[in-house]
Amino acid sequence: MLISSDKNPAKEEGIEQFYNGNFAQAIAKFRQSLQVNKNDPEILIYLNNAIAQKKSDTNIGQKVEIAVSVPISQESDISQEILRGVAQAQSEFNCGLPEISLAIKNPENKLNCSGSFNGKFLKVTIADDEYLPETAEKIAQALIAKEEIIAVIGHSSSDMTLQAGEIYNKAELVVISPTSTSILLKNLGKFVLRVAPNDSLAAQALFNYLERQNWADKKIAVAYVPGNSYSQSLAKEFNKLLPEKFVYKCNISSGNFSASDCVKEAQNRGAKIMLLVPATDRTLSNVIGIINNAKGLKLLGGDSVYNPRVLKDAGQQADRGNLTLAIPWHRHPNSQFSQTAQKFWNAEINWRTTTSYDATQTIIKAVDEMIGNYSRKQLQSILSSHDFYLEGVTGKIRFGELGDRQFLEKDKPVLVQVKPNAKSGKYEFVILEEGSEGVGE
Repeated sequence: MLISSDKNPAKEEGIEQFYNGNFAQAIAKFRQSLQVNKNDPEILIYLNNAIAQKKSDTNIGQKVEIAVSVPISQESDISQEILRGVAQAQSEFNCGLPEISLAIKNPENKLNCSGSFNGKFLKVTIADDEYLPETAEKIAQALIAKEEIIAVIGHSSSDMTLQAGEIYNKAELVVISPTSTSILLKNLGKFVLRVAPNDSLAAQALFNYLERQNWADKKIAVAYVPGNSYSQSLAKEFNKLLPEKFVYKCNISSGNFSASDCVKEAQNRGAKIMLLVPATDRTLSNVIGIINNAKGLKLLGGDSVYNPRVLKDAGQQADRGNLTLAIPWHRHPNSQFSQTAQKFWNAEINWRTTTSYDATQTIIKAVDEMIGNYSRKQLQSILSSHDFYLEGVTGKIRFGELGDRQFLEKDKPVLVQVKPNAKSGKYEFVILEEGSEGVGE
């Protein structure tokens, strides 16, 4: 069990039954567990795995096996967001969402799952990279050794993807990151792919916003994590676009970090705007401190600032500081996917869930195009083909020679701001439409 916060007796017993090979009993217990917490993606993946294993063992269906690597012991919320995307795609493939939903709602109902592609069922191994490079490497080696696994979704952070990517590439096992954005990932090789836009696109979206606000010539500071591949990458790409370089760089990973000192020093250097690029839970806490001490600074941020903690702990100040974030995707009330996902999870989903869903669907589509026995090399060959693409939730997904997704203009990053909900008064991330940004100062 990886998500210990969602522990319940049915979940524990289901896991025990699964590892003892009692898949029918495991399915029953997982269904009970999901009645207690339908929002638990780990147990939904285990339910699907038990279904796939039972079908395979009784020669009714054939397993297709992939893995997903997330830092669940260190970044539980972000990991669960990613796992929800994988679990939703897996549920659609194995059973269909209506069938799974009925099975959860009433554990007495018969569960009828026929799989896809003439009786294929998706099994997903979950790995915890602990947000540690050495663990990410060990996981890569372990997954490579499991010949039945034909692809990996992960890792969540650019640092972990960079660390493990060379290993996957050398062993010729496809890894698709749903959330890694560092520019450095461009050079890792043809087996390392990603769904999220790279940091140069996010930087351009933020700079375009500054220009529309007539703020591009104002002095800008940055709060980031030196040495972290994501944080450093976005800061560097944004700095390239500015007419004047950052007037102050605040190290939010420093042991003696002070949010008030960071803001004070930036303003002493004439900064009117600050770019926020945290990389971990701890550095996000420091960024929340900056937001609450911003004192007139306008605030920009990368996708790592898109976190419910920002709304909860700094919503009012984020609104006052016009906090504007560049993220890969944002839900829309008219989107069929948003409506379906919200109904299924009984909660609103975000960009990490959606890019993870698209990453899983990308692998599924490539599997559908395979001929004969499934192989890792054939999967990579299909994914890198000029003819291959997926109409994903986040737009058309097609990969270039170096593994980066090729973006159409309409599929590039979107901007969101923090605003109070008119009905509840609670703060939320709201998409920023061009032309609705107000007048620059």
